[in-house]
Amino acid sequence: MEITQFIKQTESHKIVPVFFHQDANVVINTIESSYKGGVRIFEFVNRGLNGLETFKTIIPHFKKYDDLVIGVGTIYDSKTAAQFVEAGAEFIVSPGLVSELGAYCVQNHIAYIPGIATITEATTAMHLGCEMIKIFPANVIGSAFAKAVKSVLPQLAIMPTGGINPTEDGLKEWFKAGVNCVGMGSQLFDKLKINNGDFEGLELDVAKAVKVAITIQS
Repeated sequence: MEITQFIKQTESHKIVPVFFHQDANVVINTIESSYKGGVRIFEFVNRGLNGLETFKTIIPHFKKYDDLVIGVGTIYDSKTAAQFVEAGAEFIVSPGLVSELGAYCVQNHIAYIPGIATITEATTAMHLGCEMIKIFPANVIGSAFAKAVKSVLPQLAIMPTGGINPTEDGLKEWFKAGVNCVGMGSQLFDKLKINNGDFEGLELDVAKAVKVAITIQS
């Protein structure tokens, strides 16, 4: 998926879940719950020793949803990115800005969202051809930085990730700063519900966050 298409997707779908689990069935159920809760963009996090194998297992389960975009985060190099893209990843996210990874994604028309924490990094990302950046870790850097980026680099779309609460106050703070969407992990997914297999409860939590985001933007 090209970055312009990805950004267009974020215009309608503001919550991007960020998730990993060693058990592929847990990942499948979590994505399913997220989809039923209104999510249409999902970031699988490449952690552990079996990230690629887990991703290859989950992808076939979601071919039925032609409006669901699944990508991969915590990617550090183009070789790993290529493996995930071949397995079906539609976008690539990294914790920091990796120039060779950015070049690979731009050349292959794959949406790449690099993590940045400074204006210099944001500018470098823009010159690489990136059209969206990830402010990370969002709770450490703060929403004022997003507003600053938009003031000097208004052409860049922004997806802050890390420590954002799915509450009206938590989401409003970032959307008022001009971001396109927010990435959410542990704040969105209750570990106890996941451990107990309460995926219906998880669906309700996601639906609530999605509703709040839509309400803020309307």
